[in-house]
This record gives sequence, C-alpha cells and structure tokens, in this order.
Amino acid sequence: MASNKHTQLLRYQDCPSTPWKNGGGSTKQLLISPSNADLSNFDYRISIASISSNGPFSSFIGIDRQLCLLEGEGLKLHIQGDNLNSGTILIPNDAPFNFKGETQIESQLLGDKVLDFNVMTKRGKYRSNIEKISINDTFTYGSSRNTLNTEQEQNVGMPLQLLLCLEPVILDQNGHLTELERYDLLICPYGKPLNLKSDNPTKWLSITLSPV
Repeated sequence: MASNKHTQLLRYQDCPSTPWKNGGGSTKQLLISPSNADLSNFDYRISIASISSNGPFSSFIGIDRQLCLLEGEGLKLHIQGDNLNSGTILIPNDAPFNFKGETQIESQLLGDKVLDFNVMTKRGKYRSNIEKISINDTFTYGSSRNTLNTEQEQNVGMPLQLLLCLEPVILDQNGHLTELERYDLLICPYGKPLNLKSDNPTKWLSITLSPV
C-alpha cells in the first residue's frame, strides 16, 4: 500500500491470492473493514475473484452484494426460484449485478475462467453504489453528478469513495504524478477532487460506500 495525506493506493499486484477450498477459483481481497475483520464479521469488503469452474456462490447472511465481470466470456447464473433453463447472463461491461448474500446461486462458465469485481456490504450498516465511467482527459473526481452529495448522505455520515482502474491512468496530485495500473484501487476522502490524466479515453469504476 502506498499512501499520502489524502489518499491510499492499494496495488492489485501486492494483494495476496487465496485459493478457494473447493478448488474452483481464487480471491484477491483489496479492502475489508474493520481491518482486522474476517468473512464472518466485516462491514464491507472489496475483492476480485478468478472463477475457473462451475459451482455455487458462497452464502453470506445479512450481506448485500454487487458483482461486475471484468474479464472472460461470461457467467450464467442460476438463481434460486428462477427457471433453471433460463438463468441470468453476465458479461464484461454489463451493469453491476445486485443480489442478497443469502440467495442460492449456481454459476456456470460460458467459456474459460472469468475475473469478477465484488463489493459486499453489511445490510443496515452500509450500502454500495458502482458506476462505470469513461474519462477523456483530466477528471476531478467528486465534482460530477456521480458523487453522492445529498443532505441525507451528509446526515448519516460521510461516504467513502473508491476508484478501481480498468486501464492504466495517471493520478496528478499537485504535480506529483502516480501511475495507476489495471485493478489498482484508490481510496480517497469523500468529495476530495482528484485529477486523472491519460492520453486516450480510459474506463474505471467509481464505488461509493455510504453509511446508513
């Protein structure tokens, strides 16, 4: 982790990969709160998983989840109560898939392994919002309509803003330039402007974690 007075940078390549017990994939945990929490008692958790075989999703009681596919041909999700012959298809660039952690879901690969981005929040304590954004030049993070800034949000506490890089981009902090690589996670104070620079249009995920 690299940090300064205003931001924290979590390098994807520095996050350890944990194999699943069933051998069907592995997960890199980018962020968890509290920092000493585990899968049984976290308030929120950000991770990227590699899925290499078909199988059920793990159950997380009392947790709300958002899932985005980053790489691969796609996933077919058979959701409890749905017609097993239909299912829900997820492919890269789709909108986030929202579901409750208790929902029984069987996943089926549409090709080789996939890489997904997963946000989990404790129901009744946090809620998450994920948006895909393209930037052409310098972008002041926190100054657009994508930033939650309502009276209600301010009354319940300041949201946490995160930036997941989908393509390399430059962070400019008063002339100090930092290269962000694919899947690096940038954590910044709510509403703090960030200047992002790139010679070509780039895509990234804006994630807001709001106390409730």
